[in-house]
Amino acid sequence: MNIIGGVIYRDPARAADPNLLGTLLPGTHGSEQARRIDLAGGVLAGVGTGVVFDHSGDGALVADLDLTNLDELPGISDGISPARSLEQLHARHGTEFVTRLRGAFAVVIWVPSRRRLVLVADRLGFRRLYYAVSGEGVAFGSRVKSPLALPGSSPALDPDAIYAYLNFGTVPAPQSIYRDIRRLAPGHALVWENGRTTLHKYWDVAYSERSIGKPAAARAIYGQTAASVKQTLTGLQPKETGAFLSGGTDSSAVVGLMSRLTGERVQAFSIGFQEERYNELEYAELAARHFDAAHYARVVTADEALQCLPDVVSAYDEPFGNNSALPAYLCARYAREAGVRVLLAGDGGDEIFGGNERYRRESILARTVRRFPADGPGLTGKARRYVERASLPNPDRFYSSEFFVNQNRRWLLHPDFQTATTPDWPLRVARGHFEDAAGAGELNRLLHVDLKITLADNDLFKVVRTAEAAGLGVRFPLLDHPLVEFMATLPATYKVRGTEKRYIFKEAFRELLPKEILAKVKHGFGLPTSDWLKHHPGFRELGRDTLLSRRCLERGYFAPGAVEELFRLHEADHTPFYGDRLWTLLMLELWHQRHGGAQ
Repeated sequence: MNIIGGVIYRDPARAADPNLLGTLLPGTHGSEQARRIDLAGGVLAGVGTGVVFDHSGDGALVADLDLTNLDELPGISDGISPARSLEQLHARHGTEFVTRLRGAFAVVIWVPSRRRLVLVADRLGFRRLYYAVSGEGVAFGSRVKSPLALPGSSPALDPDAIYAYLNFGTVPAPQSIYRDIRRLAPGHALVWENGRTTLHKYWDVAYSERSIGKPAAARAIYGQTAASVKQTLTGLQPKETGAFLSGGTDSSAVVGLMSRLTGERVQAFSIGFQEERYNELEYAELAARHFDAAHYARVVTADEALQCLPDVVSAYDEPFGNNSALPAYLCARYAREAGVRVLLAGDGGDEIFGGNERYRRESILARTVRRFPADGPGLTGKARRYVERASLPNPDRFYSSEFFVNQNRRWLLHPDFQTATTPDWPLRVARGHFEDAAGAGELNRLLHVDLKITLADNDLFKVVRTAEAAGLGVRFPLLDHPLVEFMATLPATYKVRGTEKRYIFKEAFRELLPKEILAKVKHGFGLPTSDWLKHHPGFRELGRDTLLSRRCLERGYFAPGAVEELFRLHEADHTPFYGDRLWTLLMLELWHQRHGGAQ
């Protein structure tokens, strides 16, 4: 576990409370490994093997680093520490020093001569930094409660953040679950200087769609992806390195490239379930045989999942409703038991190659609205509703089959909670990212929305925290930023062609991947939580006892009878739809109980 934190006061003569470490580094329980740097009017602190420190007359630094180009930083080959190298880069280049870093990082730099504090989060969202600013100063840290070390910071919850969570299943940046605390968005730097705060975006994806032939594009994709996997393996010991293997195209490509690049037998880890429609082990085993990987596969029962649920709830200091966190944690724990210290994950492929089923659906909706205007004659019932949905502008159309809570807020949410929240807040979040890519084509703008929300706010949080809870690290080769930048230059039709997803990716990896995996329907590490909430005695009891408890109902989120109605709908439904909604509610209440969120 790597955690950093700190507080800087406006008053340089003010000393930091010696007992602050418990707030700045929550969950460490006063670990003897924790280190602090006392400053004039503040303190920096950190704990973990990936945390680096430096303190000199020119300043101080604390950072959580997992860089894949560490050996390229100035002075490293001459024996300079990574922390000192970063300080020197900052002295020369200011906040632009961060553009020379590759990989995962959260960096804090203090320059006492200017009373200048710099916070930097990596490009894609591998590492998190939360902060709070007031007239007293600024506090920050890797965990959402760290900034509560700032005097006057309130643990009061943000109703719009809770509302966003109920729709996204996660709290999107720059919000946090607490009203006074913000999260530094990926690709951003914050500068606090003598009480004045500025935010600076140092990186984002620039979509261009250059002209390039398909064969050349396919060769370039393969070459760039292979280079990214090679870069991601930098500094790792082969015997202590493995990979998630779901049996999908992305994880299979990562395992295949690892095998080709290292010449070593790759350790691949997979999780399956007794429930057939959620079990992908057949494809994972196919990929493992194809690449002669050392395959570690385990079928998880509902009892095992229920037993490890408290570990998963503990891993997330903000509400988190992605039910695939459970298999991700079990898979990571399995790998750690096998002696692995770092896993490579295939996350990010959907968002850069065009692999999400929603992109295919969006293509169909776009063609529908061109053929059938919403005000056209002869449309009734379901047909009219479908065309009306297709006629919505993006990203509203993109999310038109989602945001169940938003669409049903009038009967589902308590009137007081409706008053406290912004009705279209989730859509405002999505629209903001859509507008940030205003110069790109429609599909690339939607890819950008997913890169920020589905990936940075959700999937990366899921994998990083579950891996950390299992005691290992994780790297994401498909999110090596040169690969992300390269894919943004390709035509959108090379990503989704008509209704075919990953069009050029399939051409690029046709010789590497088995044809069955290229042709399979995407599944991923899904989980039968909906079935378990309905049929498994332990999960069924947990869901009902938790969500129908007086404590939960009195929080004031849901209208009287609404949760009971969700359970009734779930019982009558043969799909996972209502069960997945109940899981989101359950994770919110379990977060309250475990992490002590205020009302």
